[in-house]
Amino acid sequence: MTGTTKFLSTLAVAALLAGQLSGCAKNPATGGTSFTGGFSEADEIRIGRETHPKIIAEFGGEYGSPELKRYVDSIGQLLAKTSERPNLKWSFTLLNSDIVNAFATPGGYVYITRGLMSLADNEAQLAGVLAHEIGHITALHHARRQGQSLLANVGVIAAAVLGGRAGAELGQLGAVSLLQSYSRDNEYESDELGVRYLSRAGYDPDAMAGFLNKLRASSRLDAIRRGQSPDSVDQFNYLATHPAPVARVQRATGLSRKANVKNPVTARDIYLSKLDGMLYGDDPDQGFLRGREFLHPKLRFAFRVPEGFSVFNTPQAVHGFGPSNTRFIFDGAKPYSGSMTRYIGQVWGKKMRLTDLERITVNGLEAATAITRARTRSGAVDLRLVAYRIDKSIYRFIFVTPPNRTAAMSEDLRRVTYSFRTMGAREAGNLKPLVLRVATVRRGDTVSGLARSLPFPDFKEERFRVLNGLGPNDGLKAGQKIKTVTLR
Repeated sequence: MTGTTKFLSTLAVAALLAGQLSGCAKNPATGGTSFTGGFSEADEIRIGRETHPKIIAEFGGEYGSPELKRYVDSIGQLLAKTSERPNLKWSFTLLNSDIVNAFATPGGYVYITRGLMSLADNEAQLAGVLAHEIGHITALHHARRQGQSLLANVGVIAAAVLGGRAGAELGQLGAVSLLQSYSRDNEYESDELGVRYLSRAGYDPDAMAGFLNKLRASSRLDAIRRGQSPDSVDQFNYLATHPAPVARVQRATGLSRKANVKNPVTARDIYLSKLDGMLYGDDPDQGFLRGREFLHPKLRFAFRVPEGFSVFNTPQAVHGFGPSNTRFIFDGAKPYSGSMTRYIGQVWGKKMRLTDLERITVNGLEAATAITRARTRSGAVDLRLVAYRIDKSIYRFIFVTPPNRTAAMSEDLRRVTYSFRTMGAREAGNLKPLVLRVATVRRGDTVSGLARSLPFPDFKEERFRVLNGLGPNDGLKAGQKIKTVTLR
């Protein structure tokens, strides 16, 4: 590329950017002006409509009976009518995921998970979540992120052109990750708008802070289960999909005190009736933990988790967190028909410096294992790779240990390795998922007594308290309705 051509290309890019950088829009929720990079309402609707089926597929599909879906949608539609954008074609979807999450995409599309719905205590708390997500859409937060992303990409695009790769990145101009976290100011603004819509619809405005407090308690328990400090959730985490630091809870409490709603609606009884019988935890299609054993009735395999490990199951992998920063990651991989030593050495671990690569047999299955050492931001770690084949399907463990703990943990991790097995059709057919049940507290019932019946291997009382919004010193009263978890 000649110098003249470079100069002309740079001018062309500058002209293109100047046209898009002029895009500002009036914020319908605040009355102010927001830089949106030319992101119009038509763009919002198009992106939301195109993204909708992809999100449903990514999060396990929609969940619930037609009645439950209508219930969630009716709450959302009521709130949306009180917003500054009542004429959008709003959509409210309940997703089949146990992760506690809610989010919105442009054009009026709002999503909550059944995990979040299980955590909420009443209709007003669920309405608070939906109102908050409506706030992101009415305040043009997606469009404002589009504008910010465009600004951030100006230098990248110019550098690409000047470097001789004209047009290579232009197709991604202003691209934005729809589900990335919002800024602290965006979250605070949506909380404020959420309280506004709650109040206009007649709901208890305290529900916003009430649910954020539950969310914080749930996040703190998850941190403990991962072996992390629970106080880490009080830092505003821009990577979290639902940050609920204590400052946000306190701010939402202050907002609710300023609201004035006569005879505010909470609707706890009707809400709990909707939860009764709801699938809780992992969907059987994704496998689940029973006691210390992880079982996958659809793919027909199982393995045992050692004592002291907490397990988090996601659609992509199973994560185990153990003592002394030990952890494991279990997942599946593309089918492979060669030897398992060749798979580890030349496919999975191709770019690693492997040692002790060997073939093993585990409960009649061909498998292989090898070790290596890796560098992380926290220092060196030892990795043991284990891969198994069932027919042509490949399943894998990575065991991660600090070097000074590898020898001490080797026996426990060896037991996990050799516990992997196939499952017969009868065993798989007899496995039942967990469901939420609503019960009435009887005279003499205690938190510790009711928690003991929960089908979890660890943190039973802590889980019971978080599920029911009980503080560490709260007790129960006869006649009180509580949520519990049982086998279906």
